Parts: sequence; C-alpha cells; structure tokens
Amino acid sequence: MAYQGKLAGGLTVTLSQDGAQTSVSVEQTGQRQSSSRTTGVWKTPPKLWQSGESAVVEIGSEEKIYLKISRGGVQSLSRTPDLNGAEAVRLTEVPDEAAGPRMEPMKPMEPMKPLKPMKPLNED
Repeated sequence: MAYQGKLAGGLTVTLSQDGAQTSVSVEQTGQRQSSSRTTGVWKTPPKLWQSGESAVVEIGSEEKIYLKISRGGVQSLSRTPDLNGAEAVRLTEVPDEAAGPRMEPMKPMEPMKPLKPMKPLNED
C-alpha cells in the first residue's frame, strides 16, 4: 500500500515501500520526480508535515528516519528536524500503482573481454 498527500503549492507526494526501500515521488503539473532511500521496513505508517516551501516525511522503521522534500528533490536528514509551526498533512492510502512504475533491479554487466596487446609504434 502507498500513501499520498497534497502539499500547498500543488505538489503531490506519494510514499511507498518495497522491502527496506522507501520510494518518494513528488509530482506537480504532470511532472514527476522519484527517488528511493533505504529506510528499513516500516513499523508505522509514514507521517508528513509541511513547513513553508518544503515538507518533512517521518518513516517509522527500527528508528525514525526523516526526509526533506522540496521542489529540488528529496534529501535525507541526519537529525530530527524542528517541526514547531509545521502543519501536519493528511496521508491517504492509495494503490501501489499510484507511486509510479516499479523499476526492475538492474542485471549485472558482463565482464569486459581482455584487450589484445598493442603493436609497438615502430613496427609496420
């Protein structure tokens, strides 16, 4: 299950979980930016607050993890943010498809083939 919230300014934030990965999609006027962070498995549903032009997501896994969302993208926070004056944003459950298409894990590349030795420059 994914969670979605609408921020002032027309941004829609969608949060979903795939194992220990949390995907964050930010959409405005049909343009979507997505990123993924390793957060661990959610123990509680995520929470979202808006403060000015940015927002903060709280992920409740083994320990609380905070992500800052702005028009520039998603950034991990190293400490608990000050949420005084921030407004809680209601998150509603939405189907996982609302978070956007899931990317398949990339397959490893084949090893490079050894290069042939070069001829000396003086020989023709």
